Amino acid sequence: MKDLAGESRFFRPLRKRYANVPSILLCRVPELEYASQLELRGATLDHCCGDAIFASLGWPGDKFTAGCDLDAPSIAEARKLARHGRLDVCDAAKRLPYDDASFDLVFNNSALEHIPDLDRALAEVARVTRRGGRFAFNVLNHRYFEWWPSEAPDAAAYREWQPFFHAFDLAEWTRRLAAAGFSVSEVRGYFDEEASRVLALLDSEFSGHFFGKHSSGLVKQFRSSWWCRFGWRRRLAALSWRTEPDAGAGYFFVCERQ
Repeated sequence: MKDLAGESRFFRPLRKRYANVPSILLCRVPELEYASQLELRGATLDHCCGDAIFASLGWPGDKFTAGCDLDAPSIAEARKLARHGRLDVCDAAKRLPYDDASFDLVFNNSALEHIPDLDRALAEVARVTRRGGRFAFNVLNHRYFEWWPSEAPDAAAYREWQPFFHAFDLAEWTRRLAAAGFSVSEVRGYFDEEASRVLALLDSEFSGHFFGKHSSGLVKQFRSSWWCRFGWRRRLAALSWRTEPDAGAGYFFVCERQ
């Protein structure tokens, strides 16, 4: 039995919130499905928390001890949702504003691939995570670009306007995590080739249109035509999001601090 995006309990709230950005609607389904299974026990950090919409959807009855992000306007929006005990503006690739061994769980949603100095960022996560504590995160991997759709804008251009520095396979992620002091406890997979290609097409068109000065006919049609939006939402709802651990374009990792 396939896990269809449209059958996810998160599909409808995501459809409402991201009505004009279908790429976010699609990518958030597996991210929330996996992340929401984490229990926020003990001291918890929402690493690169953004505007806290993800936290409010994933853990509606709970909150993180702390949240941090580089973008001050996003932190200002996060304060309105009150999903964190404290919020900090900081550069995750430099130094986190927390003491050593502060947290039992650190969670990162789809941000590590956008941090140029990944090893420094992982070292900081390790520093603030207690021994035996967990680090969980999701990330798109090498298959996302290997399966790049021919009808989408060039992948190299996409990686400029949507900075994407680390498209690793499982072995490389395991090596990087081990070097930082983490062992991989669990890996879950998401997005088969069809879903990956649809996501890449939408994300390249929408991010290129808004951030890369790439005029997109698809975006213009989507924003002007109700039937176009309806058709895309039906197509997204029919996509299967879950895969075997190392068979899709995305990984969800749960790691333990050694």
